[in-house]
Amino acid sequence: MVQTRQQAREATPDSRPVAAVPETSTPPRTQKKKKENAESTLAEEEDEVSFGILDLLQIISGVVVFSCMLSYFIMGDSYVWGQDKIVRKYWNGVKRGFTTPIYLDEATLALYNGTDPVLPIYLSINGTIYDVTEGRGKYGPGGGYSFFAGRDASRAYITGDFKNDLTWDLSGLDEDRVQKGLGHWANFFADHDTYTFVGYLIRDPTKARSEAPEPEPEPEHKPDEL
Repeated sequence: MVQTRQQAREATPDSRPVAAVPETSTPPRTQKKKKENAESTLAEEEDEVSFGILDLLQIISGVVVFSCMLSYFIMGDSYVWGQDKIVRKYWNGVKRGFTTPIYLDEATLALYNGTDPVLPIYLSINGTIYDVTEGRGKYGPGGGYSFFAGRDASRAYITGDFKNDLTWDLSGLDEDRVQKGLGHWANFFADHDTYTFVGYLIRDPTKARSEAPEPEPEPEHKPDEL
């Protein structure tokens, strides 16, 4: 049987390769969930990084500044709620251990009475000299306690007589009175937060109370103002 050319083509299977159709598949649900979890974790990490050490330091600095301002507003003379006085007090104690003491005679000590603005103001109590320049308003010229500057007036600290007892001579005073009265003021200057230890007075034994000059009368002594 004779086939036509067209019939032969139709009877022969097509041997040409069929183009593959790309498959479009949906990613599994587990992969989608992992991706979402990864994105969520990354977002949380970014949130955590956004509040770092710098932010913490800024908060602390703000609290400190606010506390200092409030302290000064309430106390009037301290930015740290009065703790600076305690720190200075103990620091002066530490410095005293490393300070080389100087030794002044009475004539040299008299130069440090506040009349020379270049020199500090010194006073002596029981033979120990302190720098009281920070209290210039009290111990400088015109101050209520200027008569203590540049000398050792230990006797007056006990008796309260600023006319006749501006001397270091304690003769004739009751020992218990000396221990209580002089001891109190010696500790006052030794533990003060601004007055500092300088050295020791070389006392002239010939200048006893009987030879001490009589200064002009001074205002009544008020120990709590020293």
